[in-house]
Amino acid sequence: MNLWNSIGLIAWVVLLAYLIFIIINIRQRHLKMVVQEHKTRSLKTTLIDIAEVIVLFVAVWGMVWVTWLRPVDFTDKSSVTIKHSYNNLVLKTGDTHSYFVSVRSGNGKHPIRYYTYWTEGARYQISSLNATIADGVDPLTMSASAYPWSKKTLTKMDKITEKAYVATMTATYKDTFLNGLGMHAGKTADHFSLIRIPNETFVQVNPVEDQD
Repeated sequence: MNLWNSIGLIAWVVLLAYLIFIIINIRQRHLKMVVQEHKTRSLKTTLIDIAEVIVLFVAVWGMVWVTWLRPVDFTDKSSVTIKHSYNNLVLKTGDTHSYFVSVRSGNGKHPIRYYTYWTEGARYQISSLNATIADGVDPLTMSASAYPWSKKTLTKMDKITEKAYVATMTATYKDTFLNGLGMHAGKTADHFSLIRIPNETFVQVNPVEDQD
């Protein structure tokens, strides 16, 4: 475990301890009020109760946000490290034509496709949630444009590979206090693959099978 992530672990332990403290503290103050002041309600006690609960709520919400809801900012170089890798695609021979990518649809419940492609000595499969196929004039598709790329490098890869490669962007959380608080330090923040092919004829589509 990355030591920076222990910051988040400690923070959750502190919140748990604070919750226990609040429960005990509220109970003790209310019992004291009943025994010593013979009252069941007090404005001062109620305000203290509310203040303690608000502090807990804000702290929990902050931890939930930084742990699960905080978006990845690819432009924040102090928070994430961006790396790109490029691999040439290997042409496969099918029954009717040769192809670089095989596309299989999901089970019909979700509009997800699964891409299978080959590089030298390796086979990969990735879903459309983290990949796209670029078969047009421009190597950068609409969905891929949401991620940081070097347009110059993609254009260069188009020339030297004859538009047959896969470019992968990987964002990794750096060792910082905020990333550690969210227990993300050293972990992959996001990844996306741009599968580049000359045109759509180099795709083998496997449709959803009829269940009847």
